[in-house]
Amino acid sequence: MSEKQEMDNQETKKDRLLGDEWQGWSGDLLEYEKDINEGKRLFLTFYFLTVFIIISFMFLIYYFISPRLKEINVIVNNTVLFLLIIFTTGLILFSLLLLLTIITNKNFLFFRKKTGLHLEWVYPVVYKLASFFKISKDRVGNSIIKVNNALVYVTKDKFASTNLLILLPRCFEKTVREKVLEITRKYNCQVFIATGGSSARQIVKKVNPDAIIGVACERDLISGMTDSNKNIPIIAIPNRRPNGPCKDTNIDIDDLERAIRFMLKK
Repeated sequence: MSEKQEMDNQETKKDRLLGDEWQGWSGDLLEYEKDINEGKRLFLTFYFLTVFIIISFMFLIYYFISPRLKEINVIVNNTVLFLLIIFTTGLILFSLLLLLTIITNKNFLFFRKKTGLHLEWVYPVVYKLASFFKISKDRVGNSIIKVNNALVYVTKDKFASTNLLILLPRCFEKTVREKVLEITRKYNCQVFIATGGSSARQIVKKVNPDAIIGVACERDLISGMTDSNKNIPIIAIPNRRPNGPCKDTNIDIDDLERAIRFMLKK
C-alpha cells in the first residue's frame, strides 16, 4: 500500500466514530463491501457442511475408541454407539425440519412457537469455513440474519408485543433518521440509540422488552443476537453503508415498518 493510500485510509477512519466491531478496519473504501444482500442459501450451505463435519468427526472418534470400549465391556460400546446414533438422527432430523421451514415458510419446527430459533452454537464453525472459502464475515452475517428473521416470522406465535424495543444505530444519515423516528412515533414504540454492544445490552436490561427490533451492521446484530435472552424474539435489520461503516448509513423503511407491524400484530 502506498503512503498516500495509507494517509487516505487514516483520514477516512477519522471522519467517523467506529463501533467496537470495526476497530480493526483499515479505512480502505475500495476494498469495502458497500452493498451486501445475501440470500439464506449461503448460511444454510455452511450450516449443513458444519453438521456433516460434526457427525463425521464424532464417528471418527468412535471408530478409534471402539476397540478400547469393547475391551471394557461390549455393553459400554453398544451404549455409546446407540447414543451416537440417537444424537446423529436427532441432528439430521432437526436440520431437515429447519430447511423445510425456510423453504416453505411454514413452521415445521413445532417445538419453537415464539422466539424463532437460536443457532449461535454453529456460528464459529460457519465463520471459519466461510473464511477458508474467502467469503467475508459480513456476507455470512447478512445471510444468518435473513435466516433468523425468516424463522421469527414463521415460528413466532400470534401474541402481540406489549413492550417492543427498537434499537437504532447512531450512524444514520439525517433524513433516514427522521423517517425512522416518524415511523416509530406512528406506532408508539420505545426507541433507543445504541452506541455499541455494551450499550445495547444495558438498554435491554433496563427496558426488559418482550420483543426487539434491532437496526445495525451485521457484526453488531450478530453479536447482540448471540448475547440476547433466548426467550425474546428478535428481528434484525442490517443497515446499508454506502460510505463505509459507522457513517451516513440507511435502511429500507418498509422493512422496519413491516417488522413493527408484525411484532405488534397490526
